[in-house]
Amino acid sequence: MATSYIYNRDSSRLFIALRENGKRYKLFIPEDAKPEINGNTMDIDFVEQGDFQLTFEWKGQKFNCELVSRDQNKAVVKVNGVEYKYSIESIFSYIRRGMLHVDDNKLDDNNITAPMPGKIVELFLAEGDMVNAGEPILSLEAMKMQNEITANCNGVIRKIKVQPGQSVMKDELLVEIQSIEL
Repeated sequence: MATSYIYNRDSSRLFIALRENGKRYKLFIPEDAKPEINGNTMDIDFVEQGDFQLTFEWKGQKFNCELVSRDQNKAVVKVNGVEYKYSIESIFSYIRRGMLHVDDNKLDDNNITAPMPGKIVELFLAEGDMVNAGEPILSLEAMKMQNEITANCNGVIRKIKVQPGQSVMKDELLVEIQSIEL
């Protein structure tokens, strides 16, 4: 029997920062831990100085940081007197904007199809959920055995085409995933 999974993702603390020069930074800022930038945990301690100002220490050096301006998702941040301009996107905003220019051929690469005929037993995720490559998405029963069908890329579940109890044929489209490329 397949294992039921409960995924507790805190995507509300995951952001993409885009610089004017095209560089992208994946920022994860947990409440009770060190921040991560592009998957690397950073030994940074933040000290709030007042509204829109804070100080942080990194690699033994102190940095004064100030939010100069913010207009919707655009921000200007001054660090030790040098201004940096960013577009700050939540992961869902980033994907939504990216989906406006989705290449249909690329999306086909992320489709999950049934590897064999069977019956959908359980869905582990819902549309809009984040998923990592290799994580189970659903359980498919075939020949009295339950098989976990996993994601083939990191991304967000774009569309689920099946529901529990539904019978499917081999190569039938089950799930569309919008991949996240940083």
